[in-house]
Amino acid sequence: MEWMLVVGTTGNSTTMRMNRATIGLTVGFFVCAAATAMAQATSGARIFRGSVGGSNFQMRLNTQGTNVSGTYSYDTVGEEIKLTGQLDAQGKLDLAEFDAKGKQTGKFACKQFYAVEPDCMWSRPDGTREAYATITEQHIGFANGLQIVPKTIANRRSGVKVSYPQLAAAGGALSAGAISFNRRVLALTQKAIKDFVPGSEAGKNALERNYNVLIANDDLISVEMTEYQYSGGAHPNDDFDSLTYDLSANKELGLDDLFKPGSDYKTAIAKYVVADIEKRAVAMEESDAKSEGRKPVKREDPIVTEDQLSEISSWGLTPKGLVVYFDFAHAIAVFDRTVIPYNVVSEYLKPNSPATRIYKH
Repeated sequence: MEWMLVVGTTGNSTTMRMNRATIGLTVGFFVCAAATAMAQATSGARIFRGSVGGSNFQMRLNTQGTNVSGTYSYDTVGEEIKLTGQLDAQGKLDLAEFDAKGKQTGKFACKQFYAVEPDCMWSRPDGTREAYATITEQHIGFANGLQIVPKTIANRRSGVKVSYPQLAAAGGALSAGAISFNRRVLALTQKAIKDFVPGSEAGKNALERNYNVLIANDDLISVEMTEYQYSGGAHPNDDFDSLTYDLSANKELGLDDLFKPGSDYKTAIAKYVVADIEKRAVAMEESDAKSEGRKPVKREDPIVTEDQLSEISSWGLTPKGLVVYFDFAHAIAVFDRTVIPYNVVSEYLKPNSPATRIYKH
């Protein structure tokens, strides 16, 4: 079971743009399962990455019936913070956090936890200092002692706050593939920092990067680095880098490594992307109309056609499908990212490609 929490308040070396306020919709492949399924989940820990007010953290949660417990720690601090809470049958999740002395220091609250865009927030115990946050499940399945640890780079003057993933071996040496993956991730991170040009107004700039492990096992790792950037102007940008690496073959994978030579997989992807964007756009309009007390407005033209799609800018692998990115204009950048179920492209996949192995697992 996969689940994602977006907490908010009212108040590829290739980059993608994405509206932070709509992040819950655009990462549809992390959409929460129904609350009743969560309530019936067996005990077991799940790992999450997230951010509160630009501070990145890693979280581990256990569920036993409706009880939820665990810990989380901020990347720049490392101290474990205890979590306990409840998830009820209506999808309401409440988590309280406690410091080492047992004093409550904050709380997470979420209504309709299983919804596409949960109504959630983090705050102090008394409800003050509400802040946006995200919590996204990490799909990690190492059996050989590998671990993924967060590393950080920060520069308060320029507004840089970056977390990036590095592989570590529990009590042993890293393989050549793991070492190469670490170097490549670091290079992508350093390039993003180098390319960031702060604006002239001091204290108004931000480059915040975090990461999500889309899938990781002994042979393969696919990660996504998320980026929030602001250096003046009308609006900030939310961007992505992605990296998929064959650890056993010590090779960074390209999209063509997944598909049969000469196959028309791009057409299959394009058809699905266009239809999925239209479906999501209709759902967004219906939701907005309902909240605003009006009738939905029907568009005469689609958001985008197959002919208007640019080349795929980047991609990743998840347990459920292939993630593809397009570099749309800012007005429709919420649709930059789409997950293609493996069965949509299965006939085009190479018999023993990483995507095929995930699909048939």
